[in-house]
Amino acid sequence: MPFEIPDWRPEKWRDVPENPLIEPSDGSEPGSVIGDPQVIPPGRFDEYWHLFAHSGMRIYRFKSLDGIHWKPGGALPFPGALVYLFKEDDTWYIFYTVYEEPPNTKICMRESVDLESWSEETVILKPELPWELEGPCKQVRNPCLVKVGDRYRLYYSGGTIWFDDCGYEEPKYVGFAEAEDIHGPYKRRENPILRPDPNVPYRNFGAGALKVYRWRGEYLGFNNGIYKDPDGRSRSAICLLASSDGVAWVDAPFNPVIAPTGGWKRAMVYQLDVVFDVDGETRIYYNARDDWRGGVERIGCSILVER
Repeated sequence: MPFEIPDWRPEKWRDVPENPLIEPSDGSEPGSVIGDPQVIPPGRFDEYWHLFAHSGMRIYRFKSLDGIHWKPGGALPFPGALVYLFKEDDTWYIFYTVYEEPPNTKICMRESVDLESWSEETVILKPELPWELEGPCKQVRNPCLVKVGDRYRLYYSGGTIWFDDCGYEEPKYVGFAEAEDIHGPYKRRENPILRPDPNVPYRNFGAGALKVYRWRGEYLGFNNGIYKDPDGRSRSAICLLASSDGVAWVDAPFNPVIAPTGGWKRAMVYQLDVVFDVDGETRIYYNARDDWRGGVERIGCSILVER
């Protein structure tokens, strides 16, 4: 039976009027960033919304009554960025990216029962495969963990391309590794599952990162493809993908679903988290950039309106 791509075309995603919701702690200073949000909706931990995001190599917490108006809650007591949260039984696992030898990175993990006290760091992956070592920086980053049967599948980005007009790197490929135990060891798939494709205009330069969700027995992916626009400017936009096995992916024909427009998301729309069916709403939280070199990145939200 063929899998289904939901009809979540771009006009069905509506920006909340309060956007952007979260500003960098140093305001609109050139180059300031708050990004890669991970959201815990009410009922998963307590009655509040919780959001984790990074600025530099620090992970910050935010708390909200409605998922729109956020209050800062300080930084976690260890360095890290590009966070992903996974809960199993009563334990929370935080996967994150951290420098090995700057600018090279690795993926690590800690665990907690209260989101306050964290275990010692476990190294999960370091760049080793040829495609992970490509580019100006040797990186594995942007973790996303999904349980597949009795195995843990860790999606991640590897290899890098360079944004000349911004002055930093972005991921070139997406792959995955699997383990029988959440702590590892993780066995990598030899080849990436997403790569730059000159025939895909919104992923013609780099694969960016991928967030994967189980949906009606299938897999949905939200990918911030990295591309060059017709004028040669560096770009990123959020695209919807679908898969029957989480390995071979098909792009929605109406991609991208959230693209750069103007104002606070004039240049790029980057990484994200999707919260499904909370009080009848599906929301996507993401960070966006308002300019190229020296641009500021902020976090906002769009709501799926299917009527």
